[in-house]
Amino acid sequence: MVFIILSNQQFDFELKTNKWHVAKQLVEKGHKVIFVDPPLRFKALKSIASPIDQKSDRLVVYKPLNLFNFKPFSSVNTYRHLKVITKLLQNFAADKEPVVLYIYHFDFPDLRDFVAKVQHTVSVYDCVDEYAAFPEYVSRKKVSPSVISWLQWVDDELKIKLNQNGLQKADWVTAQEKWLCDSVGLVFASAPGLVEKLKKWRGDVHYLPNAAAIDKFDHAQKLPEPADLKSIPHPRIGFSGAIDTYKNNIGLIEKCAKIYPDYHFVMIGPEKVSDPDLDLATLKSMANVHFLGIKPWEDLPAYFDYFDAYFIPYNINDYTRGCHPVKYFEGLAAGLPTLITLNSVKEFDSLATLRKR
Repeated sequence: MVFIILSNQQFDFELKTNKWHVAKQLVEKGHKVIFVDPPLRFKALKSIASPIDQKSDRLVVYKPLNLFNFKPFSSVNTYRHLKVITKLLQNFAADKEPVVLYIYHFDFPDLRDFVAKVQHTVSVYDCVDEYAAFPEYVSRKKVSPSVISWLQWVDDELKIKLNQNGLQKADWVTAQEKWLCDSVGLVFASAPGLVEKLKKWRGDVHYLPNAAAIDKFDHAQKLPEPADLKSIPHPRIGFSGAIDTYKNNIGLIEKCAKIYPDYHFVMIGPEKVSDPDLDLATLKSMANVHFLGIKPWEDLPAYFDYFDAYFIPYNINDYTRGCHPVKYFEGLAAGLPTLITLNSVKEFDSLATLRKR
């Protein structure tokens, strides 16, 4: 089959989540994938010269560019994206191969028009997050306020008025997800809380939990120890992923570091990915908390090999009730004692330590 994946995360982003793993697994199983990145905006003009990235004979990444997302510009964008994807299908797909439109990006600009016009045999909505609780929909705050973010805010205002009939924030998320449940052929959800939510609109929601690339993290011999880890004493408690306040319980990490001054907490990942209110001043002042920055996913197993435990200190809130993190299974695959604050993975209690609120 040929899969057109509408992703809300760029294929080449260092953090590898459900969308990237699904695409890679489909290719490994012999299918073909046209992976559509979320449309690039003002800061990504430099990418306009190479919107097509052929990764292999079975995987191509399309990097669409949308300067403005309100009508009539959005209609022009949709026409252009359809033209590119249609050409990719002509060059990529054999005759009579089924085409699966696999949707993650519920807020893909003019999604309803796009779905109505793009060639496909069956459509799928795979819900992997509680999008209504994302900061960008709750408060519409920008991570790095600037002239460009102001232009984006104006663009969003016009999109709300002209394309979304005035709907915004959680109301817009709800409207889009309800429409998807009513319109697509199959609906998947990656966490029990998401299944429960979507079943308000559709009875046959399929639970499709996340997993890990086990062979990547479970290997017979240790990899060489990363240079920036060598000077950090044991025991090491590792974390990897986006570091944001709405997701991570920063206060809990501070408390753990104070109670256990001989334990060293190693934080790997980007800061302020979606949260402008993140404050890490206290943590960064603590001698036993170490921020190593973002690392390519391919390099993470070497870090896991030298952790003594792995933790996922998430908040318990509307967002995390829809979380079923891939990194949880990566920690287990690496053979690490894995502590997590969420109950969405309680079916794996026998394999890990579950910390309840």
